[in-house]
Amino acid sequence: MAKKVIAILMVMFGFSFALEKNITMSEYLDEAQKALKIAYESGAHIKAQYEYGKALGFYNIAKEQASDFQTENAIEAAKKSIEWSLKALEKTNTGETK
Repeated sequence: MAKKVIAILMVMFGFSFALEKNITMSEYLDEAQKALKIAYESGAHIKAQYEYGKALGFYNIAKEQASDFQTENAIEAAKKSIEWSLKALEKTNTGETK
């Protein structure tokens, strides 16, 4: 079950963004926020503290860059946040602990 969740999330976040080229900065921020929420609800803030912390940090950087109208930097930080959220989910669902 856990592997199916990870696979679905990777498909949702990875391939949908890879195929679309006209994604706005706010859409990236929204997806990063959703990924963080899913990771938090799965217990990543407890079981994968490092990865979840990195995801949260990159999300905060993305928000800061967006508020300064640095679109490219905000998008890159949001992408990294999504990647780290997925890593946190993977670690959480495989049962590894910090």
